[in-house]
Amino acid sequence: MERETIIDNIIKLKEKLKESVIIPVHHYQNYDIVKLGDFIGDSYKLAVESSKTDKEFIVFCGVKFMAEGAKILAKSFQKVLIPDIMAGCPMASMIDYNIAEKIFNILQQDCKREISPVVYMNSYADMKAFCGKNGGSVCTSSNAEKIIKYYLENNKSIFFFPDYNLGINTVNKLGIPKENIVKVKRDLSIEGDVKNALLFLWDGFCIVHKNFKTTDILELRKRYEGIKIIVHPECDEDVVNLADYSGSTEKIYKTIKEAPSGSIWGIGTETVFVDRLQKEFPDKKILPLRESKCVNMEKITLNKLYDSLLSILSYKESKTTLKYEIPEIVEYKEDAKIALQKMIEIVEG
Repeated sequence: MERETIIDNIIKLKEKLKESVIIPVHHYQNYDIVKLGDFIGDSYKLAVESSKTDKEFIVFCGVKFMAEGAKILAKSFQKVLIPDIMAGCPMASMIDYNIAEKIFNILQQDCKREISPVVYMNSYADMKAFCGKNGGSVCTSSNAEKIIKYYLENNKSIFFFPDYNLGINTVNKLGIPKENIVKVKRDLSIEGDVKNALLFLWDGFCIVHKNFKTTDILELRKRYEGIKIIVHPECDEDVVNLADYSGSTEKIYKTIKEAPSGSIWGIGTETVFVDRLQKEFPDKKILPLRESKCVNMEKITLNKLYDSLLSILSYKESKTTLKYEIPEIVEYKEDAKIALQKMIEIVEG
């Protein structure tokens, strides 16, 4: 189908299903899907906002770990769908329950302090459950500083995963000495003094944000006088240090929205999102540090969103199979919910 035709068909289906369907859309989705969404945001905001609705069907336009997050917080009667079940996250796949448990036990044996696990929201349900089971918490890129500070103030060391860059950039803000930080590599080798460590950082990374280099910032500053640079904390440490600002996707959005007309910005995050910012705020000049797209976010297309909505209509009429439903996360749901609730307790308490 032609783009305009499929958009019209989706709008008609949305109207027909409006009493039972909600469509949350992540910031990194393409502009057409963003315009069709019921609310836009980062993964945590979308999971929370979805759970506040009473709609039976949540069609989550994002990657799989985000849809899982919505499923963990969803009411018992709610069904969560994702337009492409293969829209994964390489960083979230860089650690699993068995690996986390193995390294956690090794570290706890040798560290003189009790260790609490902290997992980034950009993770699968098993890793959130691991934290809930072991007295830890989930964090987001916007509240990681507060979560880490909480455990340190309670005399705990922290095993932080899966994103090394978010970990190191956060502890740099907190002024944690380098000698108290240990890097845990994905081959399970350990760099640093385990006994006296305050932070154990897992060596995972986001492919999208790993692409940005300090040379990208220097080049833009040469070309545009007065340019301001803002980057996501999943970027490398030297990139974050050279930028003017760093922050979550929500913070980047808010910063650009509130920036003065005529200002020039270089942004180090997913390119589709940066392009959308330029469309939404044409009174400012907004440039990507370089092109870096999330191929998994791109798997969510208009055609697949349409297919998901069609499957709901068919399901309601004749109980056929939904496309694609996130299954009940029976094994991990309760422990994962504990970790999410711990985050809320720390941040809002």
